[in-house]
Amino acid sequence: MKKIDWEDSRKKTAAYEYLVKVFKTTKPSVSLAMSFKRNSLEAARMRHVAIHELGGRLLSDENVTVSPVKILDSHGNVKSVITDDSITL
Repeated sequence: MKKIDWEDSRKKTAAYEYLVKVFKTTKPSVSLAMSFKRNSLEAARMRHVAIHELGGRLLSDENVTVSPVKILDSHGNVKSVITDDSITL
């Protein structure tokens, strides 16, 4: 998951208002662009302006390792352990 966010919510609000004004679009379309749910040329431009001019930070979980997940039965005993992201039963 990737998204662009700001540490201060007031800066985020101001940045969204600026992007709405500059790109003549709506706040929901800016939100979709910042959460990488839209990948149009205009969305890419909005993300570029947000990072380079408005102080937005790119948050990503691509390099995060997945920790093992334990499957428990009704008594709390470990039934199996999933170590990769593929689910097998």
